[in-house]
Amino acid sequence: MAKFEEHIKQAKQNLEFLSKVNHHIDTHYDWQVTICFYVAVHLANAHISKFGVQYRKHTDVNFALNPENKTSVCKLPEDKYISYIILHNLSRRARYLVNDKQDDIRNENPFFTYDKHLAKALRHLDNLLVYFMSFYDITFLPIDIKCQSIGTNDGLTIFKKK
Repeated sequence: MAKFEEHIKQAKQNLEFLSKVNHHIDTHYDWQVTICFYVAVHLANAHISKFGVQYRKHTDVNFALNPENKTSVCKLPEDKYISYIILHNLSRRARYLVNDKQDDIRNENPFFTYDKHLAKALRHLDNLLVYFMSFYDITFLPIDIKCQSIGTNDGLTIFKKK
């Protein structure tokens, strides 16, 4: 079972990779959103590891983090859980061109990922990073990011508009 420190190390490496991709490629928002989700995956797994648990399926992690799950010892506060779920859904959109809000499964229209989706992913990832920094007394260095849909006054802590 991977330890807390190993998951945090991987989250930091993924953040570094996100920074490099973002600085060298202005597009490919799908990949950047997916990287954001995988940072969150390692944050979630680091958190879960503190309770001596490890899950291999996203559905199991989602259930363990869910604040409505009365039996979970590793649930997150509701707003952090929502940020995690939104990152999961944005990543699914990026990877499969689907919109989880779309009820009509026969809809053949692809759902592409744009700058506005990257901005949303960055906001939610920032929320998680700030929480983990305060809850576990760890540090994530600020990252300059190129994203048209992020404003200089968005109140982000980790991600700074370049």
